[in-house]
Amino acid sequence: MPLYEYRCGACSRVFEAYTRLSDEGKKAACPACGGASEKIGIALFRTAGAGGGSKPGGSSCRGGSRRSPFR
Repeated sequence: MPLYEYRCGACSRVFEAYTRLSDEGKKAACPACGGASEKIGIALFRTAGAGGGSKPGGSSCRGGSRRSPFR
């Protein structure tokens, strides 16, 4: 399940939200003001691990900054 970055059109806040691939066309509401948002890019893609479960927020990248390349 991909973690997308969004920017609110009303308050300009940048936030992240997990979105199912089946909900690809739907817009995420801003958690701060409820305004409509625009997708900036993908921040992370979460998959099931070897044990069958998934690790929320897991990343194969080690160390470094968590800054998005889409800003």
